[in-house]
Amino acid sequence: MNLAFDTSLVDVDLIPEGKGPPLELFARWRREDPVHWNPPPAPGTYSSPQVGATLDKGFWVLTRYKDVDTVSRNQQLFSSWLGSPIIWDYDEEALARQRAGMMGMDPDRHLRTKRLVTPIFMPRVINELEPEIARVAKSIVDDVAAAGRCEFVFDVASRLPVYTFCKLLGVPDGDRDLIFKLGNLVADTENADTDHGQSVMQLMEYALRLAAEKAANPDGTMMSNIVNGEVDGDKLAPEEVAMFFVLLSIAGHETTRTTAVHFIRLMTEYPDQYALLRSDPERYLPNAIDEVLRFSPPVIKFRRTATQDTMIGERAVKAGDKIYLSYAAANRDPGMFEDPDRFDITRANASKHLSFGIGPHICLGARLASMQLKHLLMEVITRIPDFRIVGEPTYLRSLWFSAILNMPIEFTPERK
Repeated sequence: MNLAFDTSLVDVDLIPEGKGPPLELFARWRREDPVHWNPPPAPGTYSSPQVGATLDKGFWVLTRYKDVDTVSRNQQLFSSWLGSPIIWDYDEEALARQRAGMMGMDPDRHLRTKRLVTPIFMPRVINELEPEIARVAKSIVDDVAAAGRCEFVFDVASRLPVYTFCKLLGVPDGDRDLIFKLGNLVADTENADTDHGQSVMQLMEYALRLAAEKAANPDGTMMSNIVNGEVDGDKLAPEEVAMFFVLLSIAGHETTRTTAVHFIRLMTEYPDQYALLRSDPERYLPNAIDEVLRFSPPVIKFRRTATQDTMIGERAVKAGDKIYLSYAAANRDPGMFEDPDRFDITRANASKHLSFGIGPHICLGARLASMQLKHLLMEVITRIPDFRIVGEPTYLRSLWFSAILNMPIEFTPERK
């Protein structure tokens, strides 16, 4: 898809029309204008479905790895609190909700909250979950292997992260489908047919009910530890607990699911790499997952706001300016990745991708996500290895996610 140099990233059809982020455009900007000004949309051309959110201001787009890395690490100069970590322009009430979540907290509050929740993601805790994750991954493939076909996104890819999220948080099994539904609605931010604000409120209300239950009956689950835990005598406020739940419903589900889907897509598009993977899955799978994350990141951007006048590369950036951190562009920077448009599951530095973020807001659940992907994908490639995509995958309309909504596959049925 050939795009004009002044194409706006506010166009929500860029991803579905291009089957992913506009990588050729990012490459041109990186060569010619690596800190690129994306002007605000013309009046009437963009309408946010989110309550309290507009998109009235332009923003700087960072396409070099070093710039995304540097800005991500410096919260004092490039804040996720000042204007939120999201590209929209929020009114006061909506901005307050964003600031209640970990991604939008001020640095001091974020550090204290991180100290509270980090123990839940320590290797020892995650390793204790591995047998259960492996068991569920096997059961998911058990359910489709004999059929010879399935809709991969929701029949396979989504089920393990939803189960793990609910297990970690202490969500009752009977509520899992509700959380799955609401999490998907919250992530579908550009759908005018979806009441995004109502979905967020429903998730927050559910989180508060669950938090009250865990406060009354502590049980060692993540939600129980968050509600009852203290850091320096300080507990999370109710709205912070609720927003943490909302964040995990997206980060712990949407991104892991989407990575699994892109993995299957890329293995069909690059059969030589898939043949190499199948020759020794134990050896190649972990690095192959990192290469999929580099090549097709599920989250394509976050936002920072400059706290004072400064320079990014050769550009003068003003206090209050919005900054678009393009992970998709950074992951294809030839200054970091040799021959970056080549999909190579043996790439030595594939794990240097920025798809989990970097700096203070790096994804706490990255290790857990990788573990889920390893077990689920190992089941797929060893038990239904000749999968093939049937028809064209359907992409999400989004400014935020490079996600596939529907991808039927066929394969030789497994015989017991």
